[in-house]
Amino acid sequence: MLSRIWTLTKVELYKLSRQKLFYIGLCLVLAVVALSVLTEKPAGDAKAPVNGFGPLVAGCLNGFRITVFLILVIGGLLFASETTFGTLKTILIAPIRRSDLILAKVLSVIITAITFTLLIEASALILSWAMYGFAAITDPTFPEMVHLSKADMLIFTIYTFLHIVLPLITIGLMGLFISTLVENSGIAVAISIIIYLVLDFFMVGLFENLSSYLFNYYLNYYLATLKDISEGVMQEIWKFKAIGQFLGVKQEDVGMIDAARKFEVIKSLVIPVIYSIIFIISSIIAVNRKNS
Repeated sequence: MLSRIWTLTKVELYKLSRQKLFYIGLCLVLAVVALSVLTEKPAGDAKAPVNGFGPLVAGCLNGFRITVFLILVIGGLLFASETTFGTLKTILIAPIRRSDLILAKVLSVIITAITFTLLIEASALILSWAMYGFAAITDPTFPEMVHLSKADMLIFTIYTFLHIVLPLITIGLMGLFISTLVENSGIAVAISIIIYLVLDFFMVGLFENLSSYLFNYYLNYYLATLKDISEGVMQEIWKFKAIGQFLGVKQEDVGMIDAARKFEVIKSLVIPVIYSIIFIISSIIAVNRKNS
């Protein structure tokens, strides 16, 4: 079963690699990252040297804003395009379980999301380091006061990168689920984007108390905090301190991290995973109910 799913996954990735959309989107994302890094200005004193952590975060933030829509398009096309072009019946003639086909498409979404995450992170990191270099985080008002060493900031950056991929995968799986419900690939993509925009701009803003239970809430959860920290704003540093505690990393001046804050960090990991599982199961059920 596993070998069959992996074979189907390689087929899905091959089909994706043959699409111009993939490369156009990749070039667009990398261009946005590069422009964001190169045009970032230091917070506060414009004459001060630029610390590479600021451009690094700016590049990632803007890169992922574009990647969200690209991953939605890819997810929305994965299954609906098979119906649109009439290839689904041909595929199912072979002795392939529908659940195996969906799981292969799920794996292709996961691999694609991880690939884009690594490309964005690596390009922003390398370009920021080459152009500006990295330095300790100091107080904007009193530059001689060091808040975080360069090593600590790099560790927090790694924490951030590891958490971004979870909500990004969930967003792609939402697009895949929509594509199992809608037979037209263009409509599936449009519905996926509209739902995401409603969640991101309407639900999060209108229902602030419930927004932390939405998977899209966590896409910029750590990046936004890392941006504040790179500018010397330390109020939300407890998020990274809590992650360090969970990982068993020894830290100085950890301070008190209460149960509520620990729960918020755990929730940032668990919520996207729960939604991902729901989208995968729902996609399998939707495909099994289709007439072939």
